[in-house]
Amino acid sequence: MEKKKIVVVGPAYPYRGGQSLVEAYLHRTITSLGYDSFTVSYKLLYPKIFFPGKTQFDESKFVPFEHNNKIRRILNSINPFTWFKAYKEIKKEKPDAVIIVWWMFFFGPCLGTLAWLIKHCMKNTKVCFLIENYISHENHWFERVIVKNTLCHADSFIAESHYIYDEIARDFPKAKIYETTLSVFDFYNMNRYDKSSARKFLNIENEDVILFFGLIRQYKGLDSLLEAMPKILEQRPNTKLMVVGECYEDFSKYQKIIDKNNLGNKIMLEQRFIANEDVEPYFKAADFVVMPYYSATQSGILMMAYGFQTPVITTNVGGMKELVSDKTGLLIENNSQELLVPAVVNMLAKKNETDYATSIAEFTRSIGYNSVNKILEDLTK
Repeated sequence: MEKKKIVVVGPAYPYRGGQSLVEAYLHRTITSLGYDSFTVSYKLLYPKIFFPGKTQFDESKFVPFEHNNKIRRILNSINPFTWFKAYKEIKKEKPDAVIIVWWMFFFGPCLGTLAWLIKHCMKNTKVCFLIENYISHENHWFERVIVKNTLCHADSFIAESHYIYDEIARDFPKAKIYETTLSVFDFYNMNRYDKSSARKFLNIENEDVILFFGLIRQYKGLDSLLEAMPKILEQRPNTKLMVVGECYEDFSKYQKIIDKNNLGNKIMLEQRFIANEDVEPYFKAADFVVMPYYSATQSGILMMAYGFQTPVITTNVGGMKELVSDKTGLLIENNSQELLVPAVVNMLAKKNETDYATSIAEFTRSIGYNSVNKILEDLTK
């Protein structure tokens, strides 16, 4: 019996970041379930003028779930000729379903055109949008119009949180919506370090270590955490904050907070994108990860932390409450000083009283792409 075929459309290696991880884990899951699959990726993702970072490409030595022979780099996000070329490539393969990764309104014209062509010209192929972010973190006033005009071409959706499910259902109340979560990003854990050796490697001698990890953007609330540090240090003076990640805005506003509060020797700054093979010691050295977000849908950083069985403190925004409990960390209502400071202090004080690692390991067995099998069966029947 011939294998059923599924095409994924989304950024794939050598592009870096959360969407490329989604593609990697999704491809691994689809193929492990016995489907024939390849990915239509991008030759150009963001034009340089729209990209705030140093590079869009992953320069790591270690590539997770490498499947370069299954990646066809066709799409240019701003070149309509490549959208039709991608459609022709997909049509030639006659897949049972096409899963399109959606996270940003900028790709509306490209992905909307592709979805329209598949839906109207390939009657035996179903179009499913996998939604990581429905509306971007910046929430521009015009986004919902673009999103609705793009996603109206879908036969179904896969929502990566119940929060996203509700967002889709608001605009498409009759749509068929499947629900899952992001995968747990466990490939970073290479088991080369424990807490002691990781701190030694990073030259950290403090008793308490907390971590802010990932791209630095306004919605992630680093300013709130830095403002909280003096009060945290009053009660836990032997604390080190690691701030690790490339900044996608002007870092000077954060540096002013650091300088104003004389935090220089209490903060370790690594303002760069961390290669896959170098991520482990930061999470292993930390007692927990702090994510004081102003907004979120779900979080790749949360799934990285869970991959290391490291607990988290995060705010009750988006779908975070679906994934964080008192057994895996601490959920606070917002990132105000009144809530953030006691949360960090109390969790540091009781860090050895709760077996977070065991609880996280148990919880993560029930999330991720565990539900994808039934979704794919339904998509391809």
